[in-house]
Amino acid sequence: MTGPTSELVLFQVGPRTFAAVVHDAIRIGSVRDVPAEDLVLETALGAPRACTRGIVVASHDEAVERTLVVDQVIGTRSVPEVQVQPLPAFAAACLTSGAVTGFVLLDGDPVLLVDLPTLVREHATSAAPV
Repeated sequence: MTGPTSELVLFQVGPRTFAAVVHDAIRIGSVRDVPAEDLVLETALGAPRACTRGIVVASHDEAVERTLVVDQVIGTRSVPEVQVQPLPAFAAACLTSGAVTGFVLLDGDPVLLVDLPTLVREHATSAAPV
């Protein structure tokens, strides 16, 4: 691989695979010892079925850590930056979440690219009492 690359972590929520920039994940592990209030179970990506794996994510200001519960962490992958594309304007306008920022072509298939801190922030905002 020549030229600039992006390091991505691939994960699954339900039947769908998503990608995120590796630097958005602080660590990956079991959700067993995480307090319930720090778990992010259901997001715009859907609800996990297994609820055993988690990706620890810091907020944009890095003041708070939350654990995004996923079904599976597939692994990491380096891809040429030319394979990472922004969402088309129409698609972005149709989505209810600002956390989906683009897509990456992996083995010829598009995989949604997710901004994990934004996803966690959206969850916290929607879960906040009014």
